[in-house]
Amino acid sequence: MKMKTNFFKGVILLFVISILFLVFLVGTQIFTAENGRWDFALGIFVIAVFFTAIFGLAALFKLYQAVKLIGDNQAFSTNILPIIHKLRKFILWMACSFCGILPLVYEAAQVGEAPGLVILGLILVSLPFALFIFALIVEELFKQAVDLQKEQELTV
Repeated sequence: MKMKTNFFKGVILLFVISILFLVFLVGTQIFTAENGRWDFALGIFVIAVFFTAIFGLAALFKLYQAVKLIGDNQAFSTNILPIIHKLRKFILWMACSFCGILPLVYEAAQVGEAPGLVILGLILVSLPFALFIFALIVEELFKQAVDLQKEQELTV
């Protein structure tokens, strides 16, 4: 079990590094661009990337705490329920803030005359919402598992 939790902790660390790297790349590209034009869509994009990264890192921290509890054999204790609940909220906020990339995607589709780019952007934006639905299911499963464990402790 220790090996699995260490593997998951390593994967979480890789996600943290990749998020920070992507934010660094986006920031470098935007702030060192030659034309230096700032319009509404680009401003919303920068804000969306920033907040998505913050909420994503917070969600990864909560996921790390949940994996740590699982590694300590406290997966079905009441300690994990508030962590999973906050994780779900961070994923929802991340998904909502990620919608801010759509104005820039729309502008890029208009300039490049590629309407499929808007569909690709919508698919990309819908992925965190699918993750949110998965988090809802996981939260309900943990609630039911904790309730079943309490029932089992009362019958024994």
